Amino acid sequence: REKNMSVLVATAYMEEADEFDWLVAMDDGKVIGTGSPSELKKETGETSLDEAFISLLPEEKRHDHQALVVPLRQRNESTELAITASGLTKRFGDFTAVDNVCLDIEQGEIFGFLGSNGCGKTTTMKMLTGLQPASSGEAKLFGQRVDAKNIESRKRVGFMSQAFSLYSELTVQQNLTLHARLFHLPTEQIEHRTEELIVRFNLEEYRNDFPADLPLGIRQRLSLAVAVVHSPEILILDEPTSGVDPVARDDFWKLLIELSREQGVTIFISTHFMDEAARCDRISLMHAGKILASDTPAALCEIRNVETLEEAFIIYLEEAVAQSSTPVVQVTQDDDTHSLAAIPSGQENNANTSFSLLRLFGYAHREALELWRDSIRLTFALLGSIILMLILGYGITFDVEDLSFAVFDQDQTPESRDYIRNMAGSRYFIQKEDIHSPAELEQRMRSGELSIAIEIPPNFGRQLKRNRKPEIVAWIDGAMPFRAETIQGYVTGTYYAYLTDLSLRTYGTVPNLVPANIASRYRYNQDFKSIEAMVPAVIPLLLVFIPAILMALGVVREKEFGSITNLYVTPVTRLEFLIGKQLPYILVSMISFFGLVALAVYVFGVPLKGSLPALSIAALLYVTSTTGVGLLISTFTKTQIAALAATTVIVLMIAVNFCGLINPVSSLEGVAAIISKLFPTTYFLEACRGVFNKGLGFPELSTQIFPLIAFIPALTLASVFLLPKQDK
Repeated sequence: REKNMSVLVATAYMEEADEFDWLVAMDDGKVIGTGSPSELKKETGETSLDEAFISLLPEEKRHDHQALVVPLRQRNESTELAITASGLTKRFGDFTAVDNVCLDIEQGEIFGFLGSNGCGKTTTMKMLTGLQPASSGEAKLFGQRVDAKNIESRKRVGFMSQAFSLYSELTVQQNLTLHARLFHLPTEQIEHRTEELIVRFNLEEYRNDFPADLPLGIRQRLSLAVAVVHSPEILILDEPTSGVDPVARDDFWKLLIELSREQGVTIFISTHFMDEAARCDRISLMHAGKILASDTPAALCEIRNVETLEEAFIIYLEEAVAQSSTPVVQVTQDDDTHSLAAIPSGQENNANTSFSLLRLFGYAHREALELWRDSIRLTFALLGSIILMLILGYGITFDVEDLSFAVFDQDQTPESRDYIRNMAGSRYFIQKEDIHSPAELEQRMRSGELSIAIEIPPNFGRQLKRNRKPEIVAWIDGAMPFRAETIQGYVTGTYYAYLTDLSLRTYGTVPNLVPANIASRYRYNQDFKSIEAMVPAVIPLLLVFIPAILMALGVVREKEFGSITNLYVTPVTRLEFLIGKQLPYILVSMISFFGLVALAVYVFGVPLKGSLPALSIAALLYVTSTTGVGLLISTFTKTQIAALAATTVIVLMIAVNFCGLINPVSSLEGVAAIISKLFPTTYFLEACRGVFNKGLGFPELSTQIFPLIAFIPALTLASVFLLPKQDK
């Protein structure tokens, strides 16, 4: 208004649109009406903008839409309290999100929570369902205290959050089937129940579609169908109609009214739509974590002597803001027979914490479908290890061969050239262009062109003939100590070979320096090839790296997308959830294992001398442990980036430095030795090298297999313990 600025706003909220100067009503990408709010109402002959918008829709979209009528609830004296809260408070540090909320909600009642965003509605609902623990106070469902661990109480509640907790990789029908399994419906009833809900919620034409492809209103109906798949007695809905058009919102409310009036389901719904709040049997007005007032919508308007609920709410809100503290209003029924003090505490049901294979395999099936439909992740899971094996198998080697050397020959005699030919004939050395000056020697060594430079001094041949012990200088690049030490051994060996050959040519005999001949033979890896040691060692490294990452991301992904809410609001135990998520990755990891073994044998030529069945059993135990490491990391990471970084750093740091990949575990001391014993890679690496190089079988692998067995329950129980019982 002040700067004469035009503001363009897109909204699905008709109450918000009613305040604008001019509107463009759109549907399916087409303009269906333009004008001021009053002009659109006048054009359609309607009194509200909601009804005006509906009238502007094409006939096929309206479906003979009629004004929604909410039948009066029939209440009697024996009606049970479904939800009670007493002094319910939630603090986050010094901030109080919910402040001393008290309420009673009867069975079959539609109870509304009306308030602005951030006023504490969602937090209150989460405390009522056990998704968040209360800082103080008490919440009860049907007289029993809310307990996140009580599986039976979860079965009586359906929860629908603001963010749809649907699985995007499952179709409409598969989402319903999975949730039926998670709530442990009898197997013979699942198909009938899902079909009943598909028909009842008008989802027939969408049964094979994925949630992301559904219109918002249809996705909303699917979420409600998922929430009631187990026939709950209480339905808690957190702003379920945000962003939905009026027709879809009315269709949604028809389902709620049917559930409440015909089936006696208690519905607790939060909203910031005034027309929705007016449809509730009773509502609570909430602001800054406190309840300002509670009654029927008509009674609240009458108390404030106003015509609309919006006007009444504004008056209550202005009073709350003006006061330094807002008195707490307790929500009670019209009579005193249902006061909180009169509610018996009752006895809690024994939590049904029995282990269910149906729920476990339900999650395993769903995770397998997600993996199957994500082609990039599946390819990485199956081929990532093999690709890295090719890179590491050829790239990691301790064989020091093809060493470039050049000679600074200042003698230029047959004797010096004979010495050079002796060295050039070795398979370890490749001769480069001769060196002509000390400066050139320095420059070529500094640039890395040469690993060795041989400097033959003047008069070398003359002194050799006169038995005066001439000296030769071998300059070795010592930037890599291990490599330099090996090169020194090669140079020394070629030097002694030259002296032996010279003695044989000069005197016709080889002097015997010791009274015995020493011949070196290796018990295993007789050719002393590093590839036969490194390739079997790379297999354990890859089977801890990729499976642990995929497993951690699989769990944290649910945290980011919000679908982990299903763990908290369904009867699924944490053990069932974690093992169900883990099984597909164990299967994929075993497929990778057999691919890696085939690669080692047929591509790298490393013979498998021992028992493949024994190695396979050890591999199964190992990948179960490594995916367990991923599960453990996922319990304390909240984002996929954090999970990826934590898994990569922790796994690689330990596996490379402390598990015998480079240095023997027996050489480690102190903390390093303890770390090596507490990580499964140590044991499978020994098993892998033993089977490939030493021909080991089941009896010899027992010292590796039993520790791997012990890791499985230890990692699983630690993950179950650390995975939060509730949302935070």
